[in-house]
Amino acid sequence: MAENNGSMLAPLHAKSKVKRVIGVVSGKGGVGKSFVTASLAAAFAAQGKRTAVLDADITGPSIPRCFGLKGRAMADQEAIYPVVTKTGIQVMSVNLLLEQEEAPVVWRGPIIAGTVTQFWSEVLWDDVEVMLVDMPPGTGDVPLTVFQSLPVDGIVIVTSPQELVGMIVKKAVNMANTMSIPVLGIVENYSYFKCPDCGKIHFPFGEGKTDAIAAQYGIPVIGRVPMDPAIAGAMDFGVVEDLPENYLADAASTISYLLDAKADKQAAEAKEEIFAFPLNETDDDKIFPHFGKAPRFAIVNTYGGEVQEKKIIETADLAHDHTGLAAKLREEGAKILICGGIGGGAQDGLAAGGISVIPGVMGTIDAALANYFAGNLHFSKEASCDCH
Repeated sequence: MAENNGSMLAPLHAKSKVKRVIGVVSGKGGVGKSFVTASLAAAFAAQGKRTAVLDADITGPSIPRCFGLKGRAMADQEAIYPVVTKTGIQVMSVNLLLEQEEAPVVWRGPIIAGTVTQFWSEVLWDDVEVMLVDMPPGTGDVPLTVFQSLPVDGIVIVTSPQELVGMIVKKAVNMANTMSIPVLGIVENYSYFKCPDCGKIHFPFGEGKTDAIAAQYGIPVIGRVPMDPAIAGAMDFGVVEDLPENYLADAASTISYLLDAKADKQAAEAKEEIFAFPLNETDDDKIFPHFGKAPRFAIVNTYGGEVQEKKIIETADLAHDHTGLAAKLREEGAKILICGGIGGGAQDGLAAGGISVIPGVMGTIDAALANYFAGNLHFSKEASCDCH
């Protein structure tokens, strides 16, 4: 998942598992955002992915109606449980908690934003591969809360072809860029209609407006949804999952491809690095100040900046044999030695064995690693043991 604004992320429920989070946003209301959310969810579910929808449009919740959900969500002391659609999509919406779905939600902004965070933290999401978050229109409190509190991997912007909407799309793109959230693509709703008599395609709002905005920002148009009476009927009767044609099936595949490519790139960028640290006879965490006299070494295996394994090796018999000690560390896979004082001969022996040396570092292993990965490791290239 994404790592945006990591210090502000709300905790996921201890028993929940959510792999990817995709926000569905629009700059204004009335562009069919909830239908796009529901249709994408149905497309992901049809691909065999465990899918969920978090309805963050608290004052205008329409996701339950899209799926024909009328029952109330259950809860106990452990968690709130999402309602599941007939194709297995997990859904949580404020309408599933109200006694009457027509009851207005007259809440102030902070309460609304807090409810969205509760849906993330207090709902037990069951092994979700793709979660879609249906956000309210605009760039106000709730989108800001979602971007800051949830690990959003990317957003999909929903628009219609009218000229005015272009300005609104730009606002949504600029907000996403400000929050360092990738824009995965644009879905153009009400894009065209097909004449039922002659089969000719018509574009009532004109062609190319959304494409021009997308090209300006380097964002793909991943889907176009027509004006189709079947869509309106499916929304009214809660049977979005039963539509014979899902116009966003290809869009769902494109989103999966983009997120998989992003994950592959991140995995390729993550490096395995193995460190060696000199230790004394008793302390497993504090760096011993004399490389050549160290009776033990810690070998720390890291991947992508995270410690994977740490083990202690005994080297007392090799303490004053720099060639043998270098060979031992190389045998353990060490590529980087972080130490205090070290003599020139030892540095040469280690370098010959392909081990980089960062000398003059004191303190704990954890602190040294944290500073190393942050690019703040302070050391002295002139460091040497006082015995040399």
